[in-house]
Amino acid sequence: MDDKKNGNIEYALADIITGKPHEFKVGRKLFRLYPITLAKQFIQKRIIGRLGLNTSFIQNPYLEALRVAETNKKACCEIIALHATPNTYKDLHNSKAMTERRNVFEKMRTEDVATMLVNVLTTDYTKDIIEYFGIDKEQKRLAVIMEIKRKNSKNNLSFGGLTIFGTFIGQLKEMGYTDDEILYEKGYTYLRLMLADKITSVYLTDEELQDVPADSGGTMIDGNSPEAFEKLKTALAGRGLKFND
Repeated sequence: MDDKKNGNIEYALADIITGKPHEFKVGRKLFRLYPITLAKQFIQKRIIGRLGLNTSFIQNPYLEALRVAETNKKACCEIIALHATPNTYKDLHNSKAMTERRNVFEKMRTEDVATMLVNVLTTDYTKDIIEYFGIDKEQKRLAVIMEIKRKNSKNNLSFGGLTIFGTFIGQLKEMGYTDDEILYEKGYTYLRLMLADKITSVYLTDEELQDVPADSGGTMIDGNSPEAFEKLKTALAGRGLKFND
C-alpha cells in the first residue's frame, strides 16, 4: 500500500473518530456533509432503488452518476441533501429543511450534481481501514477459534442473529450505545469499526488449544514439516536455545 493511500486512510480514520463534517458552498450558501448514519443508510437505499443507480460503479463512477443525474436530478439531490443533514433525529425528520436543501442543490448544474453524488457515495474507507490495521486477519483468527469451540462444545447452542437487530443494533446496545446514537448520531462506519475491532476473549481448554493452528495463535507444530521445524528453531533461538545439527 503506497504512502499516499496510507495517508488517506489515516486522515479518514481521524475524520471517522471525530465525526468531522466537510464544508462546501453552493453559491453563497454554506453546507456540510456529515458522516452517514444507519438511519440515513436505510433512507438512501430506498432512493438509490428508485434511481436504478449501479453503486458498484463497475464502469466510470462519474459517467454512471451523470446518467442518473440527467434522468432523475431530483432524486440525486435528495441523496446529497440527506448527507448534508445534521446527524440528529430532529434534523433527519425535518422535511421542510430537507426540501429546502434539495431545492438549492437542484439549481446546480447537472455535471456538478453528478460530481457531488460520486463524492458522497464513494468515500467509505471502512474496508481499507479494516485491512490497513489487520482487523480482517483478527476476524479470521477468531472465526477459526470459534469453529474449534463449536466442534468441541457440542452442548452449546446459539440462537438469534438473523437480522440487523441481533448482528448490529443489539451488540452496540450491549456496549452501552443508545438507540439515538446507533440510528441518528454516530456515523455508520464508526459503529462498524467499533464492532469489528472490539476486544474478544475466548477461553480454550488445553485440548482445544492443541487444535488451534500456529498462524491463529496456537502451538500446534507439524513435526514432519521441515518448514515448521525451521520456524520452531528460529523461535527457540530467540530465547537463547540452540539445536545441534
